Amino acid sequence: MKQLQFELWQECNSKCTFCYLGRNNCKTPDNVKLDNMNRAIQMLSDSKTFEEYDTVAFIGGEFFQGQLNTKEVKDKFMELMSLTANLLNNHIIKHVWMYATLTIGNQQDLYETLDLFKDTTEDFWVLTSYDTMGRFHTPKMEENWSYHMKNIHKLYPNFKFNITTIITGDLIEKYLDGRFSFKYLQKEYDSALFIKLCAGPEGMYSSKQETNAELGNFFPKRNEFIKFLIKIKEESPELYDKLFNIKYRADTLYCEYKGKIEEIHRDKETILESYNPEIDHIMNCGHLSIYNCYIDSDKCALCDKNNISNIKN
Repeated sequence: MKQLQFELWQECNSKCTFCYLGRNNCKTPDNVKLDNMNRAIQMLSDSKTFEEYDTVAFIGGEFFQGQLNTKEVKDKFMELMSLTANLLNNHIIKHVWMYATLTIGNQQDLYETLDLFKDTTEDFWVLTSYDTMGRFHTPKMEENWSYHMKNIHKLYPNFKFNITTIITGDLIEKYLDGRFSFKYLQKEYDSALFIKLCAGPEGMYSSKQETNAELGNFFPKRNEFIKFLIKIKEESPELYDKLFNIKYRADTLYCEYKGKIEEIHRDKETILESYNPEIDHIMNCGHLSIYNCYIDSDKCALCDKNNISNIKN
């Protein structure tokens, strides 16, 4: 079975330095939010949907840090969440994934949503993110994140967690010299991990060099990346398989692109993931250009991972 994911809107107030979402205080109009939620409700009300999918996922943007700011939007969101909870509680679907940033103190909307799923015997996953640069602008934001992670565990002990983190040059540097530990993150927050490849902030900078000049150590050096691959393969082989592996991502994603709804399908039997000719191109090795992520080289990160995968420990 497959995973069906809805990007309900792109509005976000986190303003991660490497992310185009939330730049310039962009807002999603209420009518767009309502249209997107109604589309999701329509699909989830159709029994034929579950002939193909057994997992439903919701991402933003962000939902719980002021985005449900009108009664109409919040009521529609809760209608969508109640429908999803009923599908899960009645075993029509087996998994729900819900993204939350968790970086502000007041998360009333989040906990109100989580309460709808508290009695499920199926899998409810809280998806969140942790990055060593660009995400937590103040110590308080990271403190809030840590508090909510542990508080949700306490209140909803049957829920599962997944943390996504980006392989930036900064993370690699801290991982190699011991200042950052994946094992600590997993143990401290009783969470699964997905490690995402760094990708250029869409529409923000013209080159990797300009990105690093503005943000700092975002795109890594190839030699350091290879050292990172070797170390994580030796120390955490179970995580190595998850490195930017699309098999752990949703099969179908409904999202907005330039004001239009796109239906993106990931072909997990190939290495191309999804292909948008407006922003992607295929390199000579056959992989998408998103794997050209080195600051000092045009080599392919996926090729490097595959080559190291073939080396016996």
